[in-house]
Amino acid sequence: MALELTPEQKQSFAEALYAGNKIAAIKQLREASGLGLKESKDIIERLESDLRAAHPERFAASKKSGGCLVLLIMVFPVGVLLWLLLRR
Repeated sequence: MALELTPEQKQSFAEALYAGNKIAAIKQLREASGLGLKESKDIIERLESDLRAAHPERFAASKKSGGCLVLLIMVFPVGVLLWLLLRR
């Protein structure tokens, strides 16, 4: 049995993937098709692979670029100051 998706459904899955929401895309597919988790995950991963090949620039903006590092750099001086104050 072949899965028939509407263009609107495919676009909805693509937008979720472009935004970095693979889980949301899988959930949408499961609700729309009644497929199981593994089948839905496999389909969405194939779609993601195809989209990354066709439109890699759409995914570049969704990559996280050192957010944890920035947070660490901001929090570290505060921690050092607190440590110095508590040592007195």
